[in-house]
Amino acid sequence: MRISVLIPTYGRRRDLLRTLEAYARQTPGPSFEVVVVDDGSEDGSLDAVAARRYPFPLRLARQENAGPAKARNRALELARGELVLYTGDDIEPEPDLLRQHLLGHAEAADPRIAILGLTRWPEHGPLTATMRHIDGPGAQQFSYTFFEDGAEYDFRHLYTSNVSIHRSLLDREPGGFATVFPAAAFEDAEFGHRLAFHGLRIRYRAAAVAEHHHPYRAGGFYRRQVRCGQMAALLFRRNPELSKWLGVKELQHRRLALLNDPVAAGFPETKRRAIAVAESFEQSGAPGLDDFLRPLFHLGYVEGLAKSLFGEAAGTRVAAALGFEELPKAARRLRKRLVDGGWPARRSDLEALAGDDDD
Repeated sequence: MRISVLIPTYGRRRDLLRTLEAYARQTPGPSFEVVVVDDGSEDGSLDAVAARRYPFPLRLARQENAGPAKARNRALELARGELVLYTGDDIEPEPDLLRQHLLGHAEAADPRIAILGLTRWPEHGPLTATMRHIDGPGAQQFSYTFFEDGAEYDFRHLYTSNVSIHRSLLDREPGGFATVFPAAAFEDAEFGHRLAFHGLRIRYRAAAVAEHHHPYRAGGFYRRQVRCGQMAALLFRRNPELSKWLGVKELQHRRLALLNDPVAAGFPETKRRAIAVAESFEQSGAPGLDDFLRPLFHLGYVEGLAKSLFGEAAGTRVAAALGFEELPKAARRLRKRLVDGGWPARRSDLEALAGDDDD
């Protein structure tokens, strides 16, 4: 068996079935198996999969809900391939995906090199402004827009949506993914950080393509950023040397400056207005929207990180200070871009957030 495809799944029966059907259409040649571990789904995902027949070996397992880290570790225990492809239940592979990963490893000829494929939005699916931003100039989800084909990147880009690794390298860290991470955020970077001490290098191969079926609007991605901040706090506690990358040092300084400030009661309303502004432009492609989404989604990350590190009250002060500082300025810039571009700009939430001052 050349390659084992490992898929943790939770409550995405339809996505999982589509993904497995896509593996049935892989270019002939690569010898592969698929291992699916259900992380406590209640939608009958495994029963639906077990009722179908596939032209590849398929292993199924179930666990109590514990997060994708533990599910991946369980899948690796069942895997037999000399290479392991980490992916997701909502990641649909192009027909040539596995062949491209194998070609990448053959060209690298080094078991320390992981091959990172391109995870992109479906070409013919709905695309919101949030989705364009987070995989584009914002890069809050993936940084592919800044990558060069064939270049190598560090542990921060061990994207478990589409990355293959030699089993011999994975065996250097027998504990696998750290199961203290209950959500899908930073558990892959933490694992990559440990593998880097064993020589891990991540080489980007743009031809290894998979499509990500996970639409977002601003509100949903803001909540995802809060979870990322919470997971970043776990990563910082395990690896304090990563504090600068995670933004912890900056928040610690900000917290000291705000110790005597009252809790900002207006913070929830400011967030609500900012998300409402972003979602009002999801389908329009309004000018200047990226410059508004960037501080909004950074605020979500800071909210999760600060509350996890400092507690609810102090964390709210830190996040509110950042929100009250950045979001009104971003709203005023957006309003100006809209006016200059002839767009209707008098929207109640935008006006309330921007205020009367002009940048």
